[in-house]
Amino acid sequence: MTTQATNRPPRRLDGNHHITGITADVQANVDFWCRIMGLKFVKKTLNFETTFRYHTYFGDTEGKVGSVVTFLEFNDVPKGRPGRGNHHSAMLRVRSNEALDYWMDRLTREQIFSELIRLDPTQPRRLVFEDFENHKVELIVSDAKDKPLAFPVPDIPEQFQITGIEGIRSNATLDDLAPYAEHLGYVRNAAQHRFELQGDTKSSRWYTAPVPDLPFQEFAVGVWHHLALDAHEDLAGWRDYSASGPIPTTPVYDHHVFDSCYAQSPGGIIELTSAGPGFLVDQTFEELGEKLALSKRVEPLRARLERELTPITNPRRADGSLRNEPAPAGGRNGAAKQTVRT
Repeated sequence: MTTQATNRPPRRLDGNHHITGITADVQANVDFWCRIMGLKFVKKTLNFETTFRYHTYFGDTEGKVGSVVTFLEFNDVPKGRPGRGNHHSAMLRVRSNEALDYWMDRLTREQIFSELIRLDPTQPRRLVFEDFENHKVELIVSDAKDKPLAFPVPDIPEQFQITGIEGIRSNATLDDLAPYAEHLGYVRNAAQHRFELQGDTKSSRWYTAPVPDLPFQEFAVGVWHHLALDAHEDLAGWRDYSASGPIPTTPVYDHHVFDSCYAQSPGGIIELTSAGPGFLVDQTFEELGEKLALSKRVEPLRARLERELTPITNPRRADGSLRNEPAPAGGRNGAAKQTVRT
């Protein structure tokens, strides 16, 4: 049953904002998501609940909302497998069935196992694999009409590049998800085993997976921590509306580049997030992913942090070319300056 409430904001949630996992090896994590997956390293900062752990962000050329995959660094927590009520896999979009073949070959060259799911003609085709820390990832040929959000890198043909976030798959049933999902505005699509959220400019899909006989993991390397949805300029309104539904919702927290609140749904943590102020609030476009960004609270620790944090090498230049290969003659314009919000 859909939860009834009278304080729903007039503007719908605008689809996906970002997806976040937990990493214990931040340099290997950057290498995987930048070099292998071809995303841009768009922010090197700290987890805003701590003063000494990285929070890394990867996305399209401009780090646009709906393209961003992020990781919290916790090298002192155990590895885990997603259990009942955890997010199961991050789902990223590609343009075609041919793109899935390309990615199977690319991952094979990187010694990464993958599985092509394509024998059921009623379901979208997808390629399923895990990163080096066992975060499950699915590349899916999506029927969403969202504008593609890609980073033009020379070693991945344009037609095969990742084009943004499809959504999340959770270890839960549609009935488990329904009360909170429908409260937020998702619509059930039983034939596709998912809920669908259509915003003004972007969408989000929340898929289900068979519920495993494994315990819930509160916090573990290899488990996706949350899916964030774009509450644009009315996070306060959406926070109050979320809290009036079937699940408690935290207060709004200032995370420097955006504000957020959280709810622990039966399928994993859902974050509601403001559109801005964005990645350029404290850096130039050229500094994204290169210079350590710190909030005003943590800035007094910069000298010590730059001495003691694990050094991170971005495997790609700002134009998308690989640093271990010669720079393209004359450069490329894939990193043209933009004034963007995340």
